[in-house]
Amino acid sequence: MKKKLLFLVAVFCFLGLGVQAQSTMSKGQLVGSARVGFSNHGVPIDLALDYGVVSGFINGNAAVSVGGEVGVYMYNQIGDNGLRVDLSLGARGNFHYEFVNNLDTYIGLNLGLLGRNFAMGGQLGARYYFGNIGVNLEFGLGSSNNGAIGVSYKF
Repeated sequence: MKKKLLFLVAVFCFLGLGVQAQSTMSKGQLVGSARVGFSNHGVPIDLALDYGVVSGFINGNAAVSVGGEVGVYMYNQIGDNGLRVDLSLGARGNFHYEFVNNLDTYIGLNLGLLGRNFAMGGQLGARYYFGNIGVNLEFGLGSSNNGAIGVSYKF
């Protein structure tokens, strides 16, 4: 998995070397997202925050953010007659690269708790902004088979 992540980061870096600097994620920028999706652990509904800690490198198009996420996973357990709910809480870090205006692409790692279990994985996502509001599409990398779509807001 590490080789795949490194390869994706390299592709993000080298494809956009000639692109002009943008500002979808920058140092001090706070972005909140609300998403709903699918997962091999149920239907996730989550909220995430990303805070830009470094920006302006790789021709001004790259940034790094840290943040957190909280969510619920709803699912039917085999043999149960009802809906089960697991809570999730985690930390996340992302590498952002803007290939075109208003499109924030990112790849990152996360770790935290899902129900009573420790969870670690990654994410690959994109946000397209219309002013301060954007649409967000994110896919899980690694053992978690998930994806989500939602809205993002730049504070």
